[in-house]
Amino acid sequence: MDLTGWMAQWNMFPPPGGLILCAVSGGRDSMCLLHYLHQLSRERDFRVAAAHLNHGMRQTAERDEGLVRSFCAEREIPFYVGYEKVYDRAREWDLSVEETGRRLRYAFLARTAEETGADRIATAHHMGDQAETVLLNLLRGTGPEGLGGIPPVRGKLIRPLLNTSRQEIEEYLDQWNVDYVEDETNMDLTYARNRLRLEIWPELERINGAARENIARAARILRRENTYLNELAAQRLPAEGTSIPCRELTSAPEVLRPRMLRLLIDRLRCGKKDFGESHLSALERLAESGGMLDLPGGARAVCRGGVLTLERADRDARPETVLQSELPVRWEQGTICLQSDLRSRVDEVIRLSVGAGQTISVRTWRSGDRLTLPGSRGSRSLKRLFADVGIDPARREKMPVICVDGQAAAVFRVGTDQRFTPGKNEKQVIITWKKRT
Repeated sequence: MDLTGWMAQWNMFPPPGGLILCAVSGGRDSMCLLHYLHQLSRERDFRVAAAHLNHGMRQTAERDEGLVRSFCAEREIPFYVGYEKVYDRAREWDLSVEETGRRLRYAFLARTAEETGADRIATAHHMGDQAETVLLNLLRGTGPEGLGGIPPVRGKLIRPLLNTSRQEIEEYLDQWNVDYVEDETNMDLTYARNRLRLEIWPELERINGAARENIARAARILRRENTYLNELAAQRLPAEGTSIPCRELTSAPEVLRPRMLRLLIDRLRCGKKDFGESHLSALERLAESGGMLDLPGGARAVCRGGVLTLERADRDARPETVLQSELPVRWEQGTICLQSDLRSRVDEVIRLSVGAGQTISVRTWRSGDRLTLPGSRGSRSLKRLFADVGIDPARREKMPVICVDGQAAAVFRVGTDQRFTPGKNEKQVIITWKKRT
């Protein structure tokens, strides 16, 4: 296995004496990559370090960490480890376990690269991963960008194995007698990628034994053409910022409009993974009609005066303010107040049961906020609850969220979390919202 030509083609090598931070799970692909880069570093004058994120998802997580730690210790490779509770974060973020794990891994790698001064971050995606990604994206109805699959390089991220087959990886591991672990979840058919790999690929390879190689080659072609079309789209955008005159967008060739919008979304840095064709089509319609649109990733679009602007929905978020008894807090044109009883007319009232010493505060909503309303089957994101009661995106940003020890406890017009709902004859506090003063 020789990766030098591929790495040189995509400028993956760091400068002399530079550092490649290798993401290592302990599985066969990442152990192959770490071993190879360690061997190559002596010839190419660069350094290698390993980064391992313990997800805490399996009982064997400690085993995986121990394998990587021992491998690095034997070879004096710097080893960095992080810890996350993926299931807890998935519930908090209202995301799938797969997507939560992916986000946490890349965030950990970015932090570690910053702390270590790494020039490159290497992940072990290989040709099989590329083909699977393209096919899964196709099943989701993706456009040319998704059909281009995993890019060999994105910023500091490099994929030295992306042009390498699974067979070549296994032969390398056997040749060098490299130990690795098997992730038990790779056999779990509840994950779409596992079902594709275990059930669908064997059938595809009976039709064409070179299916993986052919799909990966098609991805390279599409990625090249997609890059060219993005360059044309970029030429029609302002040099900076996330605003564009509506006429510039609506007069552009139809094939370039979604690309122009995606490039604007990139500038917003809110993550474009959750943006689909429906969002881009809605943005095009907004540019023609005007108004406001709530978008994924804590973003929104505003079209006024012939200009379409993308912005963070929380850019005007109010800081969290502690409520103190009988001291009103200004909110919009009114006040929020913590009271022991009702003594005057107010517009909205929330009653809470809280423990001694707990802090009650008010702030605007955040994307991770969830409530479990009495009688419901489980917690739901505040965004969904807003939609259920008909609070539109523009008004959501002005709704006061009442918190107990920093956690969302109640929202006017939406309801109170069952943990803080007062029982019969139970001591309670009263929070009032007087909307006009």
